[in-house]
Amino acid sequence: MRFTLACGTLLVMMSALSSAQPIDKRESGVDKVVHTITGLFKGSATFFHPVSEGGPIGSCGPKENDNSPICALNLHQYGDEDSKSHWCGKKVLIKHKNKQTTCTITDCCPGCGPNSLDLTPRVFSQLAEYDIGVIPITWCIIGTKGCSK
Repeated sequence: MRFTLACGTLLVMMSALSSAQPIDKRESGVDKVVHTITGLFKGSATFFHPVSEGGPIGSCGPKENDNSPICALNLHQYGDEDSKSHWCGKKVLIKHKNKQTTCTITDCCPGCGPNSLDLTPRVFSQLAEYDIGVIPITWCIIGTKGCSK
Protein backbone atom coordinates (compact mmCIF):
# COMPACT_ATOMS: atom_id res chain seq x y z
CA MET A 1 0.00 0.00 0.00
CA ARG A 2 2.78 2.46 0.93
CA PHE A 3 4.65 1.61 -2.28
CA THR A 4 1.55 2.33 -4.41
CA LEU A 5 0.94 5.63 -2.58
CA ALA A 6 4.60 6.64 -2.94
CA CYS A 7 4.58 5.81 -6.67
CA GLY A 8 1.36 7.74 -7.19
CA THR A 9 2.72 10.77 -5.34
CA LEU A 10 5.95 10.62 -7.32
CA LEU A 11 4.04 10.47 -10.63
CA VAL A 12 1.93 13.49 -9.68
CA MET A 13 5.02 15.49 -8.68
CA MET A 14 6.88 14.57 -11.89
CA SER A 15 3.86 15.54 -13.97
CA ALA A 16 3.63 18.91 -12.25
CA LEU A 17 7.34 19.58 -12.71
CA SER A 18 7.33 18.62 -16.38
CA SER A 19 4.60 21.14 -17.16
CA ALA A 20 6.07 23.92 -15.04
CA GLN A 21 7.43 26.94 -16.86
CA PRO A 22 9.55 29.85 -15.68
CA ILE A 23 7.42 32.78 -14.52
CA ASP A 24 8.47 34.96 -17.46
CA LYS A 25 7.24 32.29 -19.92
CA ARG A 26 3.83 31.67 -18.36
CA GLU A 27 0.68 32.93 -20.00
CA SER A 28 -2.53 33.72 -18.21
CA GLY A 29 -5.68 31.98 -19.39
CA VAL A 30 -7.14 35.31 -20.52
CA ASP A 31 -4.17 37.17 -21.99
CA LYS A 32 -2.02 34.85 -24.12
CA VAL A 33 0.23 37.55 -25.55
CA VAL A 34 3.81 36.96 -26.62
CA HIS A 35 5.78 39.93 -25.30
CA THR A 36 9.16 39.16 -26.89
CA ILE A 37 9.99 41.60 -29.66
CA THR A 38 13.61 40.55 -30.14
CA GLY A 39 14.75 37.86 -32.51
CA LEU A 40 13.90 36.38 -35.85
CA PHE A 41 10.33 35.22 -36.42
CA LYS A 42 9.31 32.65 -39.03
CA GLY A 43 5.77 32.73 -40.35
CA SER A 44 3.65 33.48 -43.38
CA ALA A 45 2.70 36.67 -45.15
CA THR A 46 -0.56 37.46 -46.89
CA PHE A 47 -1.92 40.77 -48.13
CA PHE A 48 -5.04 42.76 -47.38
CA HIS A 49 -6.80 45.89 -48.55
CA PRO A 50 -7.06 48.11 -45.44
CA VAL A 51 -10.02 50.26 -46.50
CA SER A 52 -12.30 47.34 -47.45
CA GLU A 53 -10.92 44.72 -45.05
CA GLY A 54 -11.02 46.09 -41.54
CA GLY A 55 -11.39 49.79 -42.20
CA PRO A 56 -9.07 52.67 -43.08
CA ILE A 57 -7.85 53.10 -39.49
CA GLY A 58 -5.78 50.27 -38.03
CA SER A 59 -5.75 49.06 -34.43
CA CYS A 60 -2.76 51.28 -33.75
CA GLY A 61 -4.55 54.37 -35.03
CA PRO A 62 -3.07 55.76 -38.25
CA LYS A 63 -5.08 55.91 -41.46
CA GLU A 64 -3.98 53.30 -43.98
CA ASN A 65 -4.61 52.25 -47.58
CA ASP A 66 -3.24 49.84 -50.21
CA ASN A 67 -0.18 52.05 -50.75
CA SER A 68 0.73 52.43 -47.08
CA PRO A 69 4.05 50.79 -46.13
CA ILE A 70 2.45 48.96 -43.22
CA CYS A 71 1.49 45.52 -41.96
CA ALA A 72 -0.89 43.89 -39.53
CA LEU A 73 0.59 41.63 -36.85
CA ASN A 74 -1.03 38.31 -35.95
CA LEU A 75 -3.41 38.59 -33.01
CA HIS A 76 -1.43 36.10 -30.89
CA GLN A 77 1.51 38.51 -30.71
CA TYR A 78 -0.48 41.75 -31.01
CA GLY A 79 -2.70 41.10 -27.99
CA ASP A 80 -6.05 42.80 -27.43
CA GLU A 81 -7.21 44.03 -30.84
CA ASP A 82 -9.32 46.73 -29.17
CA SER A 83 -6.23 48.29 -27.56
CA LYS A 84 -3.01 49.79 -28.81
CA SER A 85 -0.28 47.12 -28.59
CA HIS A 86 3.33 47.62 -27.51
CA TRP A 87 4.14 46.40 -31.06
CA CYS A 88 2.46 49.47 -32.63
CA GLY A 89 4.85 51.63 -34.61
CA LYS A 90 7.64 49.05 -34.66
CA LYS A 91 9.56 48.97 -37.94
CA VAL A 92 9.84 45.50 -39.44
CA LEU A 93 12.37 43.93 -41.81
CA ILE A 94 10.70 41.14 -43.83
CA LYS A 95 12.56 38.60 -45.97
CA HIS A 96 11.21 36.15 -48.54
CA LYS A 97 13.65 34.11 -50.61
CA ASN A 98 16.21 36.62 -51.97
CA LYS A 99 13.99 39.68 -51.48
CA GLN A 100 13.42 41.94 -48.50
CA THR A 101 11.41 45.00 -47.57
CA THR A 102 10.47 47.08 -44.57
CA CYS A 103 7.20 48.33 -43.15
CA THR A 104 5.61 49.45 -39.89
CA ILE A 105 3.17 47.55 -37.67
CA THR A 106 -0.04 49.57 -37.49
CA ASP A 107 -2.77 46.95 -37.24
CA CYS A 108 -3.61 43.46 -36.03
CA CYS A 109 -4.62 40.43 -38.05
CA PRO A 110 -7.10 38.20 -36.19
CA GLY A 111 -6.99 35.56 -38.95
CA CYS A 112 -3.20 35.28 -39.19
CA GLY A 113 -1.28 32.38 -37.72
CA PRO A 114 1.42 32.76 -35.06
CA ASN A 115 4.43 34.84 -36.20
CA SER A 116 2.61 35.84 -39.40
CA LEU A 117 1.98 39.23 -40.98
CA ASP A 118 -0.72 40.64 -43.25
CA LEU A 119 0.84 43.16 -45.63
CA THR A 120 -0.62 45.91 -47.77
CA PRO A 121 -0.43 45.25 -51.52
CA ARG A 122 2.46 47.74 -51.77
CA VAL A 123 4.57 45.79 -49.27
CA PHE A 124 3.58 42.31 -50.50
CA SER A 125 4.44 43.21 -54.12
CA GLN A 126 8.02 43.94 -53.07
CA LEU A 127 8.36 40.29 -52.03
CA ALA A 128 6.17 38.27 -54.42
CA GLU A 129 3.45 38.32 -57.07
CA TYR A 130 -0.13 38.74 -55.82
CA ASP A 131 -1.33 35.48 -57.36
CA ILE A 132 0.90 33.52 -54.97
CA GLY A 133 -1.24 34.80 -52.09
CA VAL A 134 0.67 33.30 -49.15
CA ILE A 135 4.45 33.25 -48.81
CA PRO A 136 6.85 31.99 -46.14
CA ILE A 137 8.73 34.83 -44.45
CA THR A 138 11.23 35.60 -41.76
CA TRP A 139 10.97 38.94 -40.04
CA CYS A 140 12.35 40.96 -37.16
CA ILE A 141 12.01 44.35 -35.51
CA ILE A 142 14.62 46.74 -36.91
CA GLY A 143 17.03 47.89 -34.22
CA THR A 144 16.68 44.80 -32.03
CA LYS A 145 19.35 42.18 -31.42
CA GLY A 146 19.65 39.78 -34.33
CA CYS A 147 17.89 42.00 -36.88
CA SER A 148 20.17 43.02 -39.71
CA LYS A 149 19.51 44.00 -43.30
